[in-house]
Amino acid sequence: MTNTKHVLAFGGGLDSTGLLAIHLNRDLSCVKLGITRAALDAALPQIDAVVFSDPGAEFKATYENVEVARQLCADHGLRFEVVRKDGETITQWLARNGTVPVMPGGPHTCSLKFKGEVMHKWAASEFAGQDVTWVIGIEADEGHRVTRFQAAKNSNSIFPLVTLGINRERILELVSALWPVMVVKSSCVFCPFMSQDEITSMAANNPEEWSLVRQVEADFQAASSTKHQAWLDAGKPLVGKGERKRAPKGMWRLDSYATGGRLFVKRVGGRMLSVEEWEAAASAAKEL
Repeated sequence: MTNTKHVLAFGGGLDSTGLLAIHLNRDLSCVKLGITRAALDAALPQIDAVVFSDPGAEFKATYENVEVARQLCADHGLRFEVVRKDGETITQWLARNGTVPVMPGGPHTCSLKFKGEVMHKWAASEFAGQDVTWVIGIEADEGHRVTRFQAAKNSNSIFPLVTLGINRERILELVSALWPVMVVKSSCVFCPFMSQDEITSMAANNPEEWSLVRQVEADFQAASSTKHQAWLDAGKPLVGKGERKRAPKGMWRLDSYATGGRLFVKRVGGRMLSVEEWEAAASAAKEL
């Protein structure tokens, strides 16, 4: 008898919602997938808990879906937990550091700090002395992410959608058939990796969420002059010159505070746009 606990890392988006829908509707899922119950159970063992790590800045639609999931889990007697990073939301963290989620030349650490680390800390406390295997929603056509995920997280994980060959088209069909509400892509409202269409759509249609986008970039711009001077002060004078080179290891790699780093990394015409420029692009698109 195994002591392993299987925990679904629930992000509130399509893939993790699809896994939860399959788990809660196993026999019907087998019919729709054309597989045996034994095959499904082997790829997706019984889930012991579902955990959602809330960074404090998800889209309203995602929070609504989390509540749907919470209620469905309650109806099925399945443990559902919402966890958060101690002390601050991701918005507060960005403001405190005077930064944006991805500084040019720097790493992307948001998911690790506000998702992965928080869920792992919770599991280590709740299931102390027991093995934990994370159930992760990665589609079959994104199987290349599995190796990178395992290396980065350094934990036991399974990827049932990959194992069962369920791609984006199939997971959309399953969620449409098995889940009571429409599911949208989950991310923070100011995720730096949004597409051009996603950014302009939010600017045009989601004023409450867009106000948070404006706040994050405004906080970044307000901190820039102080941060730029800190970057200069931390550097070392070049021999024979009165200039300074880049700050030492441990600080940001590029002086984005002086060179115009932006919240969204998507480039239009070879450059990153400010929030105001994205607003203008959204207005122009609306007029077409």
